[in-house]
Amino acid sequence: MFRTSRLSAGAAKANRPGFALESTLVVMILVGAIVALATTWVVTTQRTTGVDYRGARVQHAAEAGADAIMAQLELAMQDGVLRQTEIDALKTPELDGFDFEQLDVTYTGAAEARTIQSGTFKGLFALNQPVEIAVSARDENMNSASVVVRVNAQSIPLFQFGVFYQDDLEIHPGANMFFEGWVHTNGNLYLSSNTLYFQSLITTPGKLFHRRKNNTEKLNGVYINDASGSEVALTFDSESASDPATFRANSLRDFDSRLMTDAHSVSDLRLPLPTGVPPIAMIQPRYGSDDADTRDVKFAWKADWYIQVDVSQIDNICPALTSGAYQWVRKGSLGTPNASQCTGIFSGKKSAFYDRREQRWVDVLNLDVGALRSWIAASSGRDVEILYVTFVNSGSRYSALRVRNGSRLPGPITIASDRPLYVQDDFNTIGWQPASLLGDAITFLSPSWDDSKQGTSALRTASAMDVYAAVAAGHSATPCDWKTGICGPTPTNPPNEANGNYGGGLENFPRFLESWSGRKFLYRGSLVSLFQSQYAAQRRWRTTGEYYNAPIRDWEFDLRFQDPRNLPPGTPTVGSVLQTAFRPVF
Repeated sequence: MFRTSRLSAGAAKANRPGFALESTLVVMILVGAIVALATTWVVTTQRTTGVDYRGARVQHAAEAGADAIMAQLELAMQDGVLRQTEIDALKTPELDGFDFEQLDVTYTGAAEARTIQSGTFKGLFALNQPVEIAVSARDENMNSASVVVRVNAQSIPLFQFGVFYQDDLEIHPGANMFFEGWVHTNGNLYLSSNTLYFQSLITTPGKLFHRRKNNTEKLNGVYINDASGSEVALTFDSESASDPATFRANSLRDFDSRLMTDAHSVSDLRLPLPTGVPPIAMIQPRYGSDDADTRDVKFAWKADWYIQVDVSQIDNICPALTSGAYQWVRKGSLGTPNASQCTGIFSGKKSAFYDRREQRWVDVLNLDVGALRSWIAASSGRDVEILYVTFVNSGSRYSALRVRNGSRLPGPITIASDRPLYVQDDFNTIGWQPASLLGDAITFLSPSWDDSKQGTSALRTASAMDVYAAVAAGHSATPCDWKTGICGPTPTNPPNEANGNYGGGLENFPRFLESWSGRKFLYRGSLVSLFQSQYAAQRRWRTTGEYYNAPIRDWEFDLRFQDPRNLPPGTPTVGSVLQTAFRPVF
């Protein structure tokens, strides 16, 4: 009987001659395949990495192009307005190794007023114009990428600030001074007083100095409210807390960060001016050489009533005005008074009174606001929103505009001049209207003022006065910095030593010519100074009792200006551009 062996197929093969050679060949083939696969993977990965790298480069180039466009928009927003002509004039970015194939910048909706939700100026409102920037970039290997950036062209009205200064701001009152309202300066801030109280925020992109600018005086009665409203003494500044982190910590500790400087990266708010145009151009007369951008920011061109006064005829002003078209310009078909009506609204006089600060007799054009209101109300087509006055043939004489009888206004109104502006009597106290006053300098004359009694020596007693209006005017600057010994330009009386004349500070920005001791000057509005006074250029503020005594200063920001609908006609704005969204396009 035969038995059959039961062997597995593998065992049988293993016993076959040459099996080891077959196995070796199989392993070699498998190893070769694995090596080939690995080589292919490495090459593919390298190629993919190269593609990703080039794609990343061109993506970054597109983003850089969008940033370049935003930088151009920032420049265009220097006057607070982004125009279609400025969008059309945007230049295509340049970047070595890349071409920008597409550049589209378009409005994506209507401008609207919105409250700023974050950043240094949180809480203010801005006019926001949404804009979309689309940029495509391509490299030499035809790799391309596109991005879309959305931004807000943001315009912030200046009359939202309690105080806004373009230059250094100095505040050194002797009498008590309380101020309620946001204080901002684009320059440095100098504070020294025994009785100075700030009840709102203070911001500057520059430095805070707890001393005077013109000498070494440092008084320790400066207080800033914290968030709870408690008055906290100022005990540090940008000199004693020179490290930004230390300054920020001190501000947080003492004032809940309601005092902010360059240590907080506060923005320098751009003025509403085209590049190269000085701030004082805002109140300068019309010039035939003014281009379109300059006309947009000059109140003389914004005005719906432009008046040019010949000083040689100021004593008989109405026949002179009504007989010359160029002196008496209204927009469109708006009406003008006849000679008889003019006499009630306007009057003029050479050497009407003596300004003891300026030490000059004043040639005055008087504007009776009450008579203007009655004339406007008598017929349609007479409305006035911006009235501008300038003077010719002054020679060496001192000419000025005076506003009187303005307790009730005809409606929202801005009154502007390139010359000194005097306001006599209460202003805008009955039936409040959005209003502003602009001039080379502003002086308030109480209801007790009498031209005939204002000679060269007598100091007359003022009576209480209330004013509700935004003010934009020139100030008298301290020309020299004691610390650095540097003296800047000044219109008149440049001192020849580093501790030269004090300009008078914010406490003398609204000027006075009477004895206000014990009398209240109530002011509600916004105090804005963008330039130094050119005509009212004396700095003779300091001799107490010589030509004025300080009033009880009841000064506050008018909260009604926080509503865009309550801003005075022609309110200037400052501009910025903020990115709101970004996305790549695939």
